[in-house]
Amino acid sequence: MFGSLLELRHDTHLSIDRLARRYGDICLLRFGNVPTVIISHPDLLQEAFGKPELADRWVSEIMDILSNRKDLVLAPYGDRWRQMQRFANRELLSARNLDNVRERYIEGIVNGLVDEMTDLGEAGEPVSPPAMVARSNSEMMFRAVFGRDEDGTGDFERLRGALLKHVNWIFGNATATNLADYIPWMRFLPNNALTQAVRQFEIGTAITDSLVEGALNRPGLDLSAPTCLVEVMLAEAKTGEIESDMINDLCMDLLIAGTDTSAQTVSWTLLLLANRPEVQAKVHAELDEVIGPDALPTVDDRTRLPYTFACLAESMRYRTIGPLAVPHQARQDTEVGGYLVPAGAQVLGNIYSIHHDPRFWDAPDDFIPERFLPDSDGAPAATLTSNAFIPFGTGHRRCPGRRFAETTAWLHITRMLHRLRFETPDGRPLSEDEVFGLAISPQPYSLKVARRLSGG
Repeated sequence: MFGSLLELRHDTHLSIDRLARRYGDICLLRFGNVPTVIISHPDLLQEAFGKPELADRWVSEIMDILSNRKDLVLAPYGDRWRQMQRFANRELLSARNLDNVRERYIEGIVNGLVDEMTDLGEAGEPVSPPAMVARSNSEMMFRAVFGRDEDGTGDFERLRGALLKHVNWIFGNATATNLADYIPWMRFLPNNALTQAVRQFEIGTAITDSLVEGALNRPGLDLSAPTCLVEVMLAEAKTGEIESDMINDLCMDLLIAGTDTSAQTVSWTLLLLANRPEVQAKVHAELDEVIGPDALPTVDDRTRLPYTFACLAESMRYRTIGPLAVPHQARQDTEVGGYLVPAGAQVLGNIYSIHHDPRFWDAPDDFIPERFLPDSDGAPAATLTSNAFIPFGTGHRRCPGRRFAETTAWLHITRMLHRLRFETPDGRPLSEDEVFGLAISPQPYSLKVARRLSGG
């Protein structure tokens, strides 16, 4: 048993990667009083996260306050979680509902962002993808969940702004170091972060209550033909498919998970391609050949644009947005790969290390989209189906929103690159250093953009 909170410093995922390379594929550390198991091999991780004994969540005090451990992400592995997970996979985020919100909200917001970037480029102004995509993605997720304003009073937009401010507070504080999580006696000391979390929970609950109530009282509401995801939830609550008190929790899960992670994927991909003009040129050539100037890329074009998709997949490997996944917790003593995982231990899936392990990837520290290209016979690349490629996790808690995330990232990337060329300000590569947080982000950056096509 080894390790220290001090060893983690600020680059948490990189520090854990160094520990894993030193001590092996499964190792036991102690973070204060909390035994923590780090798993850094895809086979062991698949075994571990497929075990019901390891399907509970380890939850920090801040997130415990914000969630009450009742939402889909952090609820214990039990009947409530299974009911929400089943509903999310089979109904809420079904292909039918995803197509509905994509056509109503997502495509228009993405097209508006491309127009905004085009106008800035033609005015000689730089664009800031991290800020612009984050704003676009937050609006997109809000509209997908809650729909449009139909009362004209302005309350809907006011609540939207307040809720997004609340979500941004969570982004900034969910991974903040709180020593009381690991050193029990410190829980008796005054803690401003926990006080703020209580207040933020009250704020978020009140706002979401108002938005859900507003959706339920919309003029002409027809729950047999839902126009947004909260209406899907309201319809299913009437039939008993889900409990009504689950709606707020699912809404918040969608906003938090869908806003940040997808935006970071897009921001990373644009940065990586701007730093590699020769790779970006191949994407442009493929888009020109397959899509042409008079059409727009769609979600059905993934197989027709294999190189573009390979760049997106390689971006998710090369800069892993969720490098340690969401922590699991052992509900009882169990074994993984012949090693004991003690009851109560925090269990971390070291996805970053797996994505950068030379045992599973040739030249893992290089950006090589070709590794994700289909085989010569048209079969998907072995890397794409490998259990060493796990951007959305694995096991019982695998992300149910992966189709949503893939759709939004794909539309952003393809429609931006279809019309625009992205360049670094002075022609030299920008930093690709990572900023650790709820999702791994690039450092803030700006790019020059130039219109390629007049269509679209």
